[in-house]
Amino acid sequence: MLLVSQAKLRMPLMPPGIVERPELLAELDAGDRGGVTLVCAPPGYGKSWLLAGWASRPSPVATAWLRIDGDDNDPRRLWASVLAALAPHIPLTASIRSSFARSPAEHTRLVAELVDDLDVLPYPIRLILDDVGELTESEPLRGLRILLRTLPRQVHLVLSSRFEPPLGINRLRLSGQLRELRADRLRFTLAESATLLTRSGLRLTAAQVECLHRRTGGWAAGMRLAALAIADNSEPDRFVAEYSGDERCVADYLTGEVLNHMEPVLAGFLRAISIADPISTELAAALSGRDDAGVLLDALEHDTSLVTAVGWRRDTYCLQPLLRTYLRADLRRHGLQRLHQLHAAAARWCEADHDLVRALEHARHSDDASLQSELVQRHAVRLIANGDRVPLRRALDDLRGDTLAHDPHLALLSAITHLDVGDVSAAQTDLRQARDSWPTQSTPELVVLRSLVEQLLAVSLGQAPALPETLRSDAMQLPPTPELETLMRFSLGAAHLLGGVDLKAARTEFAVALSLARREGYDYLGMLAHTCSGLAALAVGDLVAARKDCLAATATATEHGWQASVWFTLASVVLGFHELQRAEPVEAGHLATAALEACGDQASPPLRFALHVVQGAARYDSRDQRAGLGAMQRARSEFGDSHAPPALLAAAALLEARAALDLGHLAAAKTVRGWLAEHTGTCAELALIRAWTAATEGHNQQSRALLRPVLDGTEPALLPHTPVEAWLLEADLRLTAGERPAARQALLTALDLATPIAAVRPFATAGPQVRAMLAAQHGSFGAFNTIAARAITAATATHTTTAMALSDRELTVLTMLPSLLPLGDIAADLTVSVNTVKSHVRSIYTKLGVSSRREAVHAAHENGLLSSATD
Repeated sequence: MLLVSQAKLRMPLMPPGIVERPELLAELDAGDRGGVTLVCAPPGYGKSWLLAGWASRPSPVATAWLRIDGDDNDPRRLWASVLAALAPHIPLTASIRSSFARSPAEHTRLVAELVDDLDVLPYPIRLILDDVGELTESEPLRGLRILLRTLPRQVHLVLSSRFEPPLGINRLRLSGQLRELRADRLRFTLAESATLLTRSGLRLTAAQVECLHRRTGGWAAGMRLAALAIADNSEPDRFVAEYSGDERCVADYLTGEVLNHMEPVLAGFLRAISIADPISTELAAALSGRDDAGVLLDALEHDTSLVTAVGWRRDTYCLQPLLRTYLRADLRRHGLQRLHQLHAAAARWCEADHDLVRALEHARHSDDASLQSELVQRHAVRLIANGDRVPLRRALDDLRGDTLAHDPHLALLSAITHLDVGDVSAAQTDLRQARDSWPTQSTPELVVLRSLVEQLLAVSLGQAPALPETLRSDAMQLPPTPELETLMRFSLGAAHLLGGVDLKAARTEFAVALSLARREGYDYLGMLAHTCSGLAALAVGDLVAARKDCLAATATATEHGWQASVWFTLASVVLGFHELQRAEPVEAGHLATAALEACGDQASPPLRFALHVVQGAARYDSRDQRAGLGAMQRARSEFGDSHAPPALLAAAALLEARAALDLGHLAAAKTVRGWLAEHTGTCAELALIRAWTAATEGHNQQSRALLRPVLDGTEPALLPHTPVEAWLLEADLRLTAGERPAARQALLTALDLATPIAAVRPFATAGPQVRAMLAAQHGSFGAFNTIAARAITAATATHTTTAMALSDRELTVLTMLPSLLPLGDIAADLTVSVNTVKSHVRSIYTKLGVSSRREAVHAAHENGLLSSATD
């Protein structure tokens, strides 16, 4: 019998820091019940180490190991090696031990005798043939096929290979006799990659581990090579960020273990298609010039696992990440001209396939500015409609300079992308360049884009431009594409809204824009239309519709990852203020925080101001009163003299002034009042703040006089809930004057006005007398009982926690206030000084948010403090 090297029969030594893979080991164990297991993956996926680790574990199943090499293409050597591997574990017949098969017939007889010996074994056994892909000659392969067809049930045959061996595997697969572990199963998970790096002595951040895992695609060899390189690198952060297949150690491995074993024509095919990932079979054919590209890709996946099919149609493939980056670098080394030609061809193919984002990306890498400009000119509006503004902005950045300065179309598109992220200054520059290079005869597209930019700039600057004459004209033809028509409708609606002249027309135009966007599937334009439709609804006091529209806008933005857009921010502002009025401060705070995190410093000053105000008011309403007031004051200070819509300024002023007055800061409230007067002039909100201030100072007659223009409507309100606040103050003033019927009527009016706009917050911040009447007369408000119940709940939630902060001695003093005893008598009963009692009373007033003994008693009854204190 031929001598067999013992090295072929030994399992490979396990490397340090090996990662246990229990799921794969369990699947290998399951094969011990009999059958064939194929472990198939490209080099470096840890096939041999996985099998060696599995086979070296304690097990009742005997294991025979054989590493196949090129010499085993001699069938005599192959079967001598197989017999040598099995010999320590099974009794072999004398005829097999002395067999030297020389002909195909003898090979068949030898395999048959081996099967007979295995078939009578009373115990299971594993036969592991590692690197069986080394067998390429027909005779050894035929013998193995016979073994597979006649394999006894107690034998678990394990085949390891870089590609699927030609052994009739498909027959076993169809019959359910084959278990397979391929590259997709052998790739490291993120957790396994982290374990490998840690056991290699590295301490990387979670982000660095994730980056390496993504760049290697979970390829074990790639992770190990990275670990070795990082250990010797003085700049691990930079190494991780730049790690690719072009690293010397990785490139050497890929060249030596993968590409050198591949036919040159196949390596050239992979190099050509490496510029696109994922890549369809049609694009692969266009780039490589091969009509059989699909067949090649399927074979590469089947035989090597270097590419992986994605999608149920199996017509698109991804290359192994490090191999792809190596091939791209290698392509670059072969000459930039070829690289640029491939990218240009890919750009044109993607354009024809309506994949505009990838077309732009390939054009950017083609070094062909004219191609890039053509694509932007032809498809920019469609990209905007689809929400693909980031790739469009990248392409426009490449074309800046003289190109934009002399092309009004590109300049206007650039302005739209800048406005989308709140870069007002850059957008103004773009618009100025567009105007300077405006042609004598403008197209409908140019007119619509210019109008849109002017309207969006007005939104950002708090201005109200006139509707452009070109859009007013009945003679203007409709734009040729649905996306441009949608933008035109949107621009018309924005002009009507910002002009404040015809809000009904604004809502009509936004409705048409929304309908067009839905019909064409333009989700991004739908988000714009929803946001502006919400603003128009807010302007006419339809808060229910405003909330519905803005919720739809934020939902669309979140679904598509468009939270950095100004439209998500704007919708969040509307929702934030509305949630405050609905007495939902936690939700309002979440909305503002999420919007601020998404937009960063890119949001325009008015939007940042609005979000910070909502945050501060939400904190105030969530019982962090002093911090909330401070946040609103800081927001106003940082906003300075920037422009903003008057309604926004009025909303912020009302929130801050009410908080300042409730906390006893009269000077701060007067400062807010002066700021609002300076920025908006006369308005109902300014009159309301003056009336609040006069009432707090005890000037009730003056307060009623200031309030009268708001109540009778001669002073128009900028905000829909302002009349609610005014009638609640009127109710409080009437109660103070002892005019309870008039107070009830004022309260009913407030409830009537609050019902359609869900304005609950004004009741929660109303005076204690009004809250007491609301609670005492609950159930008698008829159609307004529902809103009254919500108002009582909100008022209780707002004031109970503050009240519960009373100390034990303050609670004792509180129980004695209804007695109308002088404070001196209360002090005598408690055996403390009058000054001590006065200090307790002042603290009680502050915590209950009241300014008199009677109000304190009302607030205590409302919150159940008197009954609980006297029980």
